[in-house]
Amino acid sequence: MSEILVKNATEIATTVGGIKRGGALKELYLIHGGSIYIKNGLIQSIGELDDFEHLIAGNPEIIDAAGMTVTPRFIDAHTHLVFAGTREDEFSMRIGGATYREIAERGGGIKKTVKDTRLASKTELVETAGAYLEHALRNGTTTMEVKSGYGLNLETELKMLEVVEELNQIQPVELIPTFLGAHAFPEDVSRDEYIQSILDMLPSVSGKAKFCDVFCEEGYFTIDESRAILEKAKEYGLSPRIHADQLTSNGGAKLAVEVGAVSVDHLEHVTDDEIEILAQSDTTAILLPGVSFFLNYGYPPARKIIDAGCITAIATDFNPGSCMCISMQMVMSIACTQMGMTPEEVLNASTINAAYSLGLTNVGSLETGKQAEVLIMDVPNYKMIPYFFGENHVNTVIKKGSVVWTR
Repeated sequence: MSEILVKNATEIATTVGGIKRGGALKELYLIHGGSIYIKNGLIQSIGELDDFEHLIAGNPEIIDAAGMTVTPRFIDAHTHLVFAGTREDEFSMRIGGATYREIAERGGGIKKTVKDTRLASKTELVETAGAYLEHALRNGTTTMEVKSGYGLNLETELKMLEVVEELNQIQPVELIPTFLGAHAFPEDVSRDEYIQSILDMLPSVSGKAKFCDVFCEEGYFTIDESRAILEKAKEYGLSPRIHADQLTSNGGAKLAVEVGAVSVDHLEHVTDDEIEILAQSDTTAILLPGVSFFLNYGYPPARKIIDAGCITAIATDFNPGSCMCISMQMVMSIACTQMGMTPEEVLNASTINAAYSLGLTNVGSLETGKQAEVLIMDVPNYKMIPYFFGENHVNTVIKKGSVVWTR
């Protein structure tokens, strides 16, 4: 495995230690004029080069980061990467005043993507998702959670999870699969029949997914239905995740804590009482500001969530209907400008806390002994990343100690 010495960085910006809550979410460790020595896929040394240059053996590849900022790479902890077709017509309908629910009632929304994804071959889905992953990698994402949920039958749900398996073998972005059979109700079966169908799918998908997710929302899956699915999923080794409080306040965040969910995502309508419950738990609140931006509705109360002490992460929610954006840099900017998060908070929410939400312990920060997952950014300091928005600032991406993309 190659050796790399990243040297002369104008700034290295990273957290140290584990997850960050409350005021600690603003904590960053800054090294000016620093360097990082990478060998065998791990960070061997980090700091001023004079302090560890004597430890460097051989002839490592030298990357001169003068004028640049070095950070941990981004982790996108909530996406719907695998799908067929796009929904730009619905984009125009929303501009004309149609709501998310009205579009769904007209046969659009999730059901339209389900139809397209059922018809697509595995090869077509691999090609489409692979192209999107190239964009994500160039923008600094090297780990991504990926949900199924555009099949709503066993055949297509398995096909989507198999696409994730194949993509993990052929490109560098690490994909972590989630079963989201409880995304919507198909038109060809009754509600009760489909709930039973999801339960029946669990043995087949359990070997292909790490998590089980449910869209717990008015008009979709109720609290009781969500609880039944997630409790059954745990019997098959699938850890719970929940979409909750996106369109209405329905108690989904409280349910997330009760079932031991690793994350509860969206939270646009979360109540103060639920925030307090979350703050006392180990469940990550994953906020998706790109959705509020794209659908033009209210944002989750990020300041309340963070200040209460909740474990907080941000993600893109990349999908064809409510957030056609795969850039964590753009999501970081929106989180700052529209939700009042600071540049320090969005960096930690995109790295160490996102890693925690996916059960990853050896990534998310730049520390000796951790896996070398590094971004070299064409900006002089970390605050420029969300400040100079709409641009891709990534110069070089290092994944598991190897350069996987560079300008």
